[in-house]
Amino acid sequence: MTTQLEQAVAQFSVYDPDYAERQYEIYSELRAKEPVFWHQETQSWFITRYEDVAKLLVGDRFITTPLITNKMKNVPDGEEEHFADIVDIISTWMIYNDRPVHTRLRKHMNRAFWTSEVELIRPEIKKIVSDNLDRILLEQGRSFDFVKEIAHPIPALILCKMLGIPGEEVKRFIKWSDDIAAFMQDFVVSPAPDREISGHTRNSMNEMHEFLFDAIRERRAKPRNDLLSRLISEGADDDQALADIEVVRQTIHLIFGGHKIPQFLLSNCLHQFFTHPEAYEQIVTDPSRMPEAVEECIRVEGPIQYITRHAAKDIEIGGKLIRGNDSVYFFLGAAGRDEAVFADAGSFKLGRQGVKKALAFGGGYHACIAAAFARMEVEEVMSEIVRRIPTMKPLYDLDRPQWTRNPTFHGIVTMPVELID
Repeated sequence: MTTQLEQAVAQFSVYDPDYAERQYEIYSELRAKEPVFWHQETQSWFITRYEDVAKLLVGDRFITTPLITNKMKNVPDGEEEHFADIVDIISTWMIYNDRPVHTRLRKHMNRAFWTSEVELIRPEIKKIVSDNLDRILLEQGRSFDFVKEIAHPIPALILCKMLGIPGEEVKRFIKWSDDIAAFMQDFVVSPAPDREISGHTRNSMNEMHEFLFDAIRERRAKPRNDLLSRLISEGADDDQALADIEVVRQTIHLIFGGHKIPQFLLSNCLHQFFTHPEAYEQIVTDPSRMPEAVEECIRVEGPIQYITRHAAKDIEIGGKLIRGNDSVYFFLGAAGRDEAVFADAGSFKLGRQGVKKALAFGGGYHACIAAAFARMEVEEVMSEIVRRIPTMKPLYDLDRPQWTRNPTFHGIVTMPVELID
């Protein structure tokens, strides 16, 4: 007999326009009644409890290598070639490769987030935000859209600064990043990639590919004090060194995640501040609490709601048999609101003591390589905003913000605000 929960979830679509309005309610029901759930529409297992997600993401029981192959099986016959250029690039990304390939790629790309790199860019972030605010106040006056003017462009500006991409290329860079994000956001959630979206993305990805190759050639001839110069392998003696084409492709991956995830986290942070004014007042009074506030936002309104894996072999979890190669959705957004782990889990609260760390950036060896940097970046951006314009009021509906129309990448797409005296 079908349970009431099964009927409710069977009728629920992750592609529903109202997904963002109902997701936390669905998560709560699943955690309480069926934390390992087979979802018919997506032909995938849903895992929603914190302890299960934290435990199962570690090790090699769930892998990513089959993701692209399995997705492309759903492409109509004769259309595979249309996606070939994109698939050729993204299939080399760390996220779609398991160990030992992943280990080699990650070891090299980790240098992008060495402490020395982070400290180099930290003061630049403050300057980028301050300069952007000066421009906004001059051009827009006291009212502007926080996403359009801050959350969207600033992470891209920071990446451009890190990589040594000149200022005149920033608009082109943002377009490339947005086009790649449009494809990846669709690719993650759709049964098969979208042909129309891929047309725009293929052009942008190929342009970015060519641009980065040219930039590497320039830096080989004349190295600069930027991250791209430091990512280039210095010689062929090291068998772990990356070829230039590998650096280019991993950098495209870095750009996709390093632009969109901070964008969504910035919008989500400000929304939490607006909906919890008492907590925001604490941050304005004591700016040293910003890291705590960002971490709480990551937990309660994470920018990535779920990640997908495939079972490496048959495994039993919670009395359910997950077969080898079955698709599994690990709901990071549900884990962050698990009442068994976080008291009053659905509320944004400062001062939580001894709580476990949120899983908003995944776990295991596939955990987001830029997680620590993203935290720091958002802390610095929001701190500078609070310092410069501590009094803002929302001009959008706090109860029904316009969330991304995407079940996995979660942020607000428009946030008109006004400065007040």
